[in-house]
Amino acid sequence: MSIDVFYYFLKGVFHMQALDRMMMITKAISEHNQTGVTISQLTEHTELALATLHRILHSLVEHRLIQFDATTKRYTLGDAWMQYGLQVYDQFDYVSKIRPILDDLAELTQESVYMHKPMEDESMIVERLDSPNSRIHIVDRLGLRTAMPEGAANHIILAHRIILEKKENVFNVDTSFLQKIIVDGFVLMDDAQKETVSFATPIVTKNQELLHVISLSVLAFSLTEERIEWLTKQLLETRKLVEETLYFM
Repeated sequence: MSIDVFYYFLKGVFHMQALDRMMMITKAISEHNQTGVTISQLTEHTELALATLHRILHSLVEHRLIQFDATTKRYTLGDAWMQYGLQVYDQFDYVSKIRPILDDLAELTQESVYMHKPMEDESMIVERLDSPNSRIHIVDRLGLRTAMPEGAANHIILAHRIILEKKENVFNVDTSFLQKIIVDGFVLMDDAQKETVSFATPIVTKNQELLHVISLSVLAFSLTEERIEWLTKQLLETRKLVEETLYFM
């Protein structure tokens, strides 16, 4: 190996190492983004030397990937992630087409409507539409990830994967329950901590690919049998409209 080739090899290695460290720091901040993270906490999370950490943090702040609050001395994610994320998100033409349908559902039901993206071992909220009259004051934020098998949206995803795609039931979820979800086309699940009930249904493409899950989040005490039936009907009708829109795109 020539000296020049070896030089560029080492340069590439160091660049990858720097990238790995930047992503490790960003991940640590994202996991505590609501409260923010101090540099001492980041030292514990990343095990990086203080001088190295200072240098990388300075670069991340400069590029708006993170931000620093001089008052609290804490780091949080920067607005660049939202900017880049929205640019990627808006590349998908279907999003602008189905967003008004979800907005109509939020207005009609006066509840919060979410769209979840299936991922490998979790789901992520990629859209949230809130009714101005919604009584839920604690809403799940965009970008929130929920690990399998928690939540109504994730049970929809698991039902599709395990029952329809015949994938391994690694989370040992009751298959009869998952089968019922497929037959019904939706699922209702309680969230005792938030005192809410989630209604969720899949959005499937014409190729039978699970694209997203849409859900309603409703205060448990406000539900009656009649309202459950009505909300379920509205959710399923919305699913039909969305899938028809996608089919003709």
